[in-house]
Amino acid sequence: MSRLLDTFLTLVHFNTPSRHEKPVSEWAAAYLEKLGFTVTFDDAHTRLPGELGSIGNLIAFKKGTVEGAPGIFFSSHFDTVEPTPGLEVKIDGDTISAASDTILGADDKCGMAPILEAMTRLHESGEPHGDIQLLLMICEEIGLVGARLLDPKLIKAKYGFVLDAGPPIGTMTVAAPAQNSFRVTITGKQSHAGAEPEKGISAIVAASNAISKMTLGRIDAETTANIGTIHGGLARNIVPGEVVIVAEARSRVQAKLEAQTAHMREVFEREAAALGATAQVEVIGEYPAYRLEQDSPVLKLAARAAEACGFPVGYAESGGGSDGNHFNAYGVPTTVLATGMQKVHTHDEFCSLSEMEQDTQWIVEIVRAAAAEGA
Repeated sequence: MSRLLDTFLTLVHFNTPSRHEKPVSEWAAAYLEKLGFTVTFDDAHTRLPGELGSIGNLIAFKKGTVEGAPGIFFSSHFDTVEPTPGLEVKIDGDTISAASDTILGADDKCGMAPILEAMTRLHESGEPHGDIQLLLMICEEIGLVGARLLDPKLIKAKYGFVLDAGPPIGTMTVAAPAQNSFRVTITGKQSHAGAEPEKGISAIVAASNAISKMTLGRIDAETTANIGTIHGGLARNIVPGEVVIVAEARSRVQAKLEAQTAHMREVFEREAAALGATAQVEVIGEYPAYRLEQDSPVLKLAARAAEACGFPVGYAESGGGSDGNHFNAYGVPTTVLATGMQKVHTHDEFCSLSEMEQDTQWIVEIVRAAAAEGA
Protein backbone atom coordinates (compact mmCIF):
# COMPACT_ATOMS: atom_id res chain seq x y z
CA MET A 1 0.00 0.00 0.00
CA SER A 2 3.01 2.31 0.15
CA ARG A 3 2.62 3.40 -3.47
CA LEU A 4 -1.09 4.07 -2.94
CA LEU A 5 -0.25 6.21 0.07
CA ASP A 6 2.44 8.06 -1.89
CA THR A 7 -0.05 8.77 -4.68
CA PHE A 8 -2.62 10.09 -2.24
CA LEU A 9 -0.08 12.31 -0.50
CA THR A 10 1.09 13.66 -3.84
CA LEU A 11 -2.50 14.50 -4.80
CA VAL A 12 -3.42 16.27 -1.57
CA HIS A 13 -0.28 18.38 -1.60
CA PHE A 14 -1.50 20.06 -4.77
CA ASN A 15 -3.51 23.11 -3.67
CA THR A 16 -6.56 22.79 -5.92
CA PRO A 17 -9.61 24.87 -5.10
CA SER A 18 -12.15 25.02 -7.92
CA ARG A 19 -10.84 26.72 -11.09
CA HIS A 20 -7.20 26.07 -10.07
CA GLU A 21 -6.75 22.39 -10.94
CA LYS A 22 -4.12 22.71 -13.67
CA PRO A 23 -0.98 21.52 -11.81
CA VAL A 24 -2.56 18.34 -10.46
CA SER A 25 -4.38 17.67 -13.74
CA GLU A 26 -1.15 17.85 -15.71
CA TRP A 27 0.54 15.58 -13.17
CA ALA A 28 -2.28 13.02 -13.50
CA ALA A 29 -2.15 13.23 -17.30
CA ALA A 30 1.57 12.37 -17.33
CA TYR A 31 0.93 9.53 -14.84
CA LEU A 32 -1.79 8.01 -17.03
CA GLU A 33 0.12 8.36 -20.28
CA LYS A 34 2.84 6.13 -18.79
CA LEU A 35 0.12 3.50 -18.26
CA GLY A 36 -0.86 3.54 -21.93
CA PHE A 37 -3.84 5.90 -21.70
CA THR A 38 -4.59 8.48 -24.36
CA VAL A 39 -5.25 11.72 -22.48
CA THR A 40 -7.09 14.83 -23.62
CA PHE A 41 -8.58 17.88 -21.92
CA ASP A 42 -11.89 19.49 -22.89
CA ASP A 43 -12.62 23.22 -22.87
CA ALA A 44 -15.01 23.28 -19.89
CA HIS A 45 -12.76 25.79 -18.10
CA THR A 46 -13.43 28.37 -20.81
CA ARG A 47 -17.20 28.15 -20.26
CA LEU A 48 -17.40 28.36 -16.47
CA PRO A 49 -19.79 30.92 -15.00
CA GLY A 50 -17.91 33.89 -13.63
CA GLU A 51 -14.15 33.49 -13.35
CA LEU A 52 -12.66 31.14 -15.95
CA GLY A 53 -10.69 28.08 -14.90
CA SER A 54 -7.09 27.03 -15.48
CA ILE A 55 -7.73 23.73 -17.30
CA GLY A 56 -10.59 21.54 -18.50
CA ASN A 57 -11.82 18.09 -17.56
CA LEU A 58 -9.29 15.28 -18.04
CA ILE A 59 -10.55 12.50 -20.31
CA ALA A 60 -8.35 9.39 -20.53
CA PHE A 61 -9.00 6.27 -22.61
CA LYS A 62 -7.38 2.87 -22.83
CA LYS A 63 -8.46 0.44 -25.52
CA GLY A 64 -9.59 -2.93 -24.24
CA THR A 65 -8.27 -6.35 -25.13
CA VAL A 66 -11.51 -8.29 -24.55
CA GLU A 67 -13.91 -8.20 -27.47
CA GLY A 68 -17.52 -7.62 -26.45
CA ALA A 69 -16.78 -6.43 -22.90
CA PRO A 70 -18.86 -3.37 -21.97
CA GLY A 71 -16.86 -0.18 -21.81
CA ILE A 72 -16.74 1.36 -18.35
CA PHE A 73 -15.55 4.62 -16.86
CA PHE A 74 -14.32 5.65 -13.45
CA SER A 75 -14.57 9.23 -12.25
CA SER A 76 -13.51 11.54 -9.43
CA HIS A 77 -12.83 15.26 -9.18
CA PHE A 78 -9.63 17.26 -8.70
CA ASP A 79 -10.97 20.31 -6.88
CA THR A 80 -11.41 20.75 -3.16
CA VAL A 81 -14.06 22.76 -1.34
CA GLU A 82 -11.50 25.31 -0.16
CA PRO A 83 -7.78 25.99 -0.66
CA THR A 84 -5.19 23.94 1.23
CA PRO A 85 -2.11 26.19 1.34
CA GLY A 86 0.69 24.84 3.48
CA LEU A 87 -1.11 21.55 4.07
CA GLU A 88 0.56 19.33 6.66
CA VAL A 89 -0.58 15.72 6.79
CA LYS A 90 -0.85 13.62 9.93
CA ILE A 91 -0.79 9.82 9.68
CA ASP A 92 -1.91 7.98 12.79
CA GLY A 93 -1.95 4.27 12.09
CA ASP A 94 -4.56 3.79 9.38
CA THR A 95 -6.01 7.31 9.65
CA ILE A 96 -4.89 10.25 7.53
CA SER A 97 -5.87 13.78 8.49
CA ALA A 98 -4.60 17.36 8.27
CA ALA A 99 -2.24 18.55 10.97
CA SER A 100 -2.51 22.08 9.60
CA ASP A 101 -5.57 24.30 9.94
CA THR A 102 -7.04 23.32 6.58
CA ILE A 103 -9.17 20.62 5.12
CA LEU A 104 -7.28 17.50 4.06
CA GLY A 105 -8.68 17.32 0.55
CA ALA A 106 -9.75 13.69 0.88
CA ASP A 107 -12.86 14.78 -0.98
CA ASP A 108 -12.17 13.67 -3.62
CA LYS A 109 -8.52 12.71 -3.69
CA CYS A 110 -9.13 9.56 -1.66
CA GLY A 111 -11.41 8.62 -4.58
CA MET A 112 -8.83 9.54 -7.20
CA ALA A 113 -5.83 7.78 -5.62
CA PRO A 114 -7.47 4.32 -5.76
CA ILE A 115 -8.43 4.90 -9.40
CA LEU A 116 -4.82 5.68 -10.32
CA GLU A 117 -3.47 2.79 -8.25
CA ALA A 118 -5.99 0.34 -9.75
CA MET A 119 -5.01 1.42 -13.27
CA THR A 120 -1.35 0.91 -12.33
CA ARG A 121 -1.97 -2.61 -11.06
CA LEU A 122 -3.93 -3.56 -14.16
CA HIS A 123 -1.15 -2.19 -16.36
CA GLU A 124 1.52 -4.10 -14.44
CA SER A 125 -0.43 -7.37 -14.48
CA GLY A 126 -1.17 -7.16 -18.20
CA GLU A 127 -4.46 -8.93 -17.60
CA PRO A 128 -7.21 -8.65 -20.24
CA HIS A 129 -9.85 -5.96 -19.88
CA GLY A 130 -12.47 -4.09 -21.83
CA ASP A 131 -12.35 -0.43 -22.79
CA ILE A 132 -11.58 1.78 -19.78
CA GLN A 133 -12.19 5.50 -19.63
CA LEU A 134 -11.37 7.91 -16.82
CA LEU A 135 -13.32 11.13 -16.41
CA LEU A 136 -11.44 13.31 -13.91
CA MET A 137 -13.48 16.42 -13.37
CA ILE A 138 -12.90 20.05 -12.47
CA CYS A 139 -15.15 22.37 -10.47
CA GLU A 140 -17.33 19.73 -8.82
CA GLU A 141 -17.40 21.60 -5.55
CA ILE A 142 -19.02 24.72 -7.01
CA GLY A 143 -22.09 22.89 -8.30
CA LEU A 144 -20.91 19.92 -10.40
CA VAL A 145 -20.01 22.46 -13.07
CA GLY A 146 -17.23 20.51 -14.80
CA ALA A 147 -19.52 17.53 -15.39
CA ARG A 148 -22.37 19.81 -16.46
CA LEU A 149 -20.13 21.36 -19.12
CA LEU A 150 -18.76 18.02 -20.36
CA ASP A 151 -19.82 17.12 -23.88
CA PRO A 152 -21.76 13.83 -23.45
CA LYS A 153 -20.39 12.64 -26.79
CA LEU A 154 -16.98 12.35 -25.16
CA ILE A 155 -18.19 9.52 -22.91
CA LYS A 156 -17.22 6.20 -24.52
CA ALA A 157 -18.57 3.84 -21.89
CA LYS A 158 -21.70 1.82 -21.25
CA TYR A 159 -21.53 2.11 -17.45
CA GLY A 160 -19.96 4.58 -15.03
CA PHE A 161 -18.59 4.53 -11.50
CA VAL A 162 -17.92 7.72 -9.53
CA LEU A 163 -15.79 7.45 -6.38
CA ASP A 164 -17.21 10.25 -4.26
CA ALA A 165 -19.16 9.02 -1.24
CA GLY A 166 -18.43 7.99 2.33
CA PRO A 167 -18.01 4.47 3.76
CA PRO A 168 -18.65 1.62 4.19
CA ILE A 169 -16.84 0.24 1.17
CA GLY A 170 -19.18 -1.93 -0.88
CA THR A 171 -22.01 0.61 -0.73
CA MET A 172 -23.41 2.09 -3.93
CA THR A 173 -25.52 5.23 -4.22
CA VAL A 174 -28.67 4.29 -6.11
CA ALA A 175 -30.52 7.62 -5.95
CA ALA A 176 -29.58 11.27 -5.53
CA PRO A 177 -31.62 14.47 -5.57
CA ALA A 178 -32.06 17.26 -8.07
CA GLN A 179 -31.19 20.71 -6.78
CA ASN A 180 -32.56 24.18 -7.47
CA SER A 181 -30.62 27.20 -6.28
CA PHE A 182 -32.23 30.56 -5.49
CA ARG A 183 -30.94 34.09 -5.70
CA VAL A 184 -33.58 36.37 -4.23
CA THR A 185 -33.27 40.16 -4.34
CA ILE A 186 -35.71 41.97 -2.07
CA THR A 187 -35.96 45.69 -2.75
CA GLY A 188 -37.50 48.05 -0.22
CA LYS A 189 -36.78 51.73 0.38
CA GLN A 190 -33.92 53.38 2.21
CA SER A 191 -34.45 56.04 4.83
CA HIS A 192 -32.75 57.40 7.94
CA ALA A 193 -33.42 54.91 10.72
CA GLY A 194 -33.54 57.61 13.40
CA ALA A 195 -34.98 60.66 11.68
CA GLU A 196 -37.65 59.14 9.45
CA PRO A 197 -37.86 55.36 9.72
CA GLU A 198 -41.56 55.42 8.74
CA LYS A 199 -40.53 56.57 5.26
CA GLY A 200 -38.43 53.45 4.72
CA ILE A 201 -39.34 49.90 3.76
CA SER A 202 -36.92 47.45 5.32
CA ALA A 203 -35.80 44.77 2.90
CA ILE A 204 -34.32 42.86 5.82
CA VAL A 205 -37.64 42.82 7.67
CA ALA A 206 -39.37 41.61 4.51
CA ALA A 207 -36.78 38.85 4.13
CA SER A 208 -37.09 37.90 7.79
CA ASN A 209 -40.88 37.70 7.57
CA ALA A 210 -40.62 35.45 4.54
CA ILE A 211 -38.03 33.13 6.03
CA SER A 212 -39.97 32.83 9.30
CA LYS A 213 -43.05 31.63 7.41
CA MET A 214 -41.24 29.27 5.06
CA THR A 215 -41.02 25.50 5.41
CA LEU A 216 -37.29 24.73 5.54
CA GLY A 217 -34.85 22.06 6.65
CA ARG A 218 -36.02 18.44 6.35
CA ILE A 219 -39.28 18.65 4.42
CA ASP A 220 -39.71 14.89 4.10
CA ALA A 221 -37.54 11.82 3.57
CA GLU A 222 -36.69 12.91 0.02
CA THR A 223 -36.75 16.71 0.18
CA THR A 224 -34.74 19.45 1.92
CA ALA A 225 -34.47 23.24 1.72
CA ASN A 226 -32.05 25.75 3.16
CA ILE A 227 -31.37 29.48 3.38
CA GLY A 228 -27.63 29.72 2.84
CA THR A 229 -26.61 33.38 2.98
CA ILE A 230 -28.17 36.80 3.52
CA HIS A 231 -26.42 40.01 2.50
CA GLY A 232 -27.87 43.49 2.75
CA GLY A 233 -27.98 46.84 4.42
CA LEU A 234 -25.45 49.68 4.46
CA ALA A 235 -25.25 50.84 8.08
CA ARG A 236 -27.03 50.45 11.40
CA ASN A 237 -28.70 53.85 11.01
CA ILE A 238 -30.12 53.24 7.51
CA VAL A 239 -33.34 51.35 6.86
CA PRO A 240 -32.02 48.76 4.39
CA GLY A 241 -33.27 49.14 0.85
CA GLU A 242 -31.97 45.85 -0.51
CA VAL A 243 -31.09 42.37 0.67
CA VAL A 244 -29.89 39.38 -1.36
CA ILE A 245 -30.64 35.85 -0.21
CA VAL A 246 -29.02 32.69 -1.56
CA ALA A 247 -30.93 29.48 -0.90
CA GLU A 248 -31.53 25.99 -2.22
CA ALA A 249 -34.05 23.17 -2.42
CA ARG A 250 -33.37 19.50 -3.16
CA SER A 251 -35.48 16.42 -3.71
CA ARG A 252 -35.11 12.96 -5.18
CA VAL A 253 -38.64 13.40 -6.59
CA GLN A 254 -39.00 16.09 -9.25
CA ALA A 255 -42.62 16.92 -8.39
CA LYS A 256 -41.65 17.52 -4.77
CA LEU A 257 -38.77 19.77 -5.83
CA GLU A 258 -41.12 21.78 -8.01
CA ALA A 259 -43.62 22.11 -5.16
CA GLN A 260 -40.97 23.26 -2.67
CA THR A 261 -39.57 25.71 -5.21
CA ALA A 262 -43.01 27.17 -5.86
CA HIS A 263 -43.64 27.46 -2.11
CA MET A 264 -40.40 29.36 -1.48
CA ARG A 265 -40.99 31.70 -4.42
CA GLU A 266 -44.57 32.42 -3.33
CA VAL A 267 -43.61 33.22 0.27
CA PHE A 268 -40.78 35.55 -0.74
CA GLU A 269 -43.03 37.44 -3.15
CA ARG A 270 -46.03 37.56 -0.79
CA GLU A 271 -44.18 38.77 2.28
CA ALA A 272 -42.25 41.38 0.32
CA ALA A 273 -45.45 42.72 -1.18
CA ALA A 274 -47.10 42.86 2.25
CA LEU A 275 -44.59 45.53 3.29
CA GLY A 276 -44.59 47.36 -0.04
CA ALA A 277 -41.31 45.81 -1.14
CA THR A 278 -40.63 43.61 -4.17
CA ALA A 279 -38.94 40.22 -4.45
CA GLN A 280 -37.10 39.16 -7.58
CA VAL A 281 -36.67 35.39 -7.36
CA GLU A 282 -34.18 33.76 -9.72
CA VAL A 283 -34.22 29.95 -9.72
CA ILE A 284 -31.47 27.92 -11.37
CA GLY A 285 -31.68 24.16 -11.87
CA GLU A 286 -28.23 22.99 -10.79
CA TYR A 287 -28.48 19.29 -11.60
CA PRO A 288 -31.08 16.56 -12.19
CA ALA A 289 -31.99 13.67 -9.92
CA TYR A 290 -31.29 10.04 -10.70
CA ARG A 291 -32.51 6.67 -9.50
CA LEU A 292 -31.17 3.22 -10.36
CA GLU A 293 -33.08 0.00 -9.81
CA GLN A 294 -31.16 -2.61 -7.84
CA ASP A 295 -31.33 -5.05 -10.76
CA SER A 296 -29.78 -2.53 -13.17
CA PRO A 297 -26.66 -3.87 -14.92
CA VAL A 298 -24.35 -1.18 -13.53
CA LEU A 299 -25.28 -2.04 -9.94
CA LYS A 300 -25.12 -5.78 -10.56
CA LEU A 301 -21.63 -5.35 -12.01
CA ALA A 302 -20.41 -3.38 -8.99
CA ALA A 303 -22.15 -5.79 -6.59
CA ARG A 304 -20.47 -8.85 -8.16
CA ALA A 305 -17.12 -7.11 -7.84
CA ALA A 306 -17.75 -6.16 -4.19
CA GLU A 307 -18.71 -9.74 -3.38
CA ALA A 308 -15.54 -10.99 -5.07
CA CYS A 309 -13.59 -8.72 -2.71
CA GLY A 310 -15.56 -9.94 0.30
CA PHE A 311 -17.21 -6.55 0.93
CA PRO A 312 -20.80 -6.39 2.17
CA VAL A 313 -22.97 -5.00 -0.62
CA GLY A 314 -25.05 -1.99 0.34
CA TYR A 315 -27.38 0.45 -1.41
CA ALA A 316 -27.83 4.05 -0.31
CA GLU A 317 -30.00 7.01 -1.26
CA SER A 318 -28.14 10.29 -1.03
CA GLY A 319 -29.18 13.77 0.03
CA GLY A 320 -26.37 15.33 -2.01
CA GLY A 321 -25.50 15.49 -5.66
CA SER A 322 -22.37 14.33 -7.46
CA ASP A 323 -21.03 14.30 -10.99
CA GLY A 324 -22.97 11.04 -11.29
CA ASN A 325 -26.18 13.07 -11.51
CA HIS A 326 -25.05 14.54 -14.81
CA PHE A 327 -23.61 11.28 -16.15
CA ASN A 328 -26.95 9.57 -15.58
CA ALA A 329 -28.72 12.47 -17.29
CA TYR A 330 -26.43 11.91 -20.29
CA GLY A 331 -27.83 8.41 -20.61
CA VAL A 332 -24.91 6.50 -19.07
CA PRO A 333 -26.07 4.48 -16.04
CA THR A 334 -23.71 5.55 -13.27
CA THR A 335 -23.46 4.77 -9.58
CA VAL A 336 -21.39 6.46 -6.88
CA LEU A 337 -19.11 4.13 -4.97
CA ALA A 338 -18.24 4.49 -1.29
CA THR A 339 -14.76 5.68 -0.33
CA GLY A 340 -12.95 6.20 2.97
CA MET A 341 -13.56 9.96 3.26
CA GLN A 342 -15.28 11.19 6.41
CA LYS A 343 -16.23 14.59 7.90
CA VAL A 344 -15.72 16.13 4.48
CA HIS A 345 -15.89 19.91 4.00
CA THR A 346 -14.57 20.42 7.53
CA HIS A 347 -11.11 20.82 9.05
CA ASP A 348 -11.74 17.53 10.86
CA GLU A 349 -11.84 15.65 7.54
CA PHE A 350 -9.99 12.35 7.49
CA CYS A 351 -9.74 9.15 5.50
CA SER A 352 -8.51 5.60 5.88
CA LEU A 353 -5.60 4.08 3.99
CA SER A 354 -7.05 0.58 4.34
CA GLU A 355 -10.33 1.76 2.82
CA MET A 356 -8.44 3.33 -0.08
CA GLU A 357 -6.83 -0.09 -0.56
CA GLN A 358 -10.29 -1.69 -0.52
CA ASP A 359 -11.48 0.78 -3.15
CA THR A 360 -8.47 -0.08 -5.28
CA GLN A 361 -9.37 -3.77 -5.08
CA TRP A 362 -13.02 -2.98 -5.87
CA ILE A 363 -12.08 -1.02 -8.99
CA VAL A 364 -9.84 -3.83 -10.24
CA GLU A 365 -12.64 -6.35 -9.67
CA ILE A 366 -15.16 -4.15 -11.52
CA VAL A 367 -12.80 -4.15 -14.50
CA ARG A 368 -12.52 -7.94 -14.25
CA ALA A 369 -16.28 -8.38 -13.95
CA ALA A 370 -16.82 -6.25 -17.05
CA ALA A 371 -14.20 -8.24 -18.93
CA ALA A 372 -15.93 -11.47 -17.91
CA GLU A 373 -19.13 -10.26 -19.61
CA GLY A 374 -17.28 -10.19 -22.91
CA ALA A 375 -15.46 -13.48 -22.47
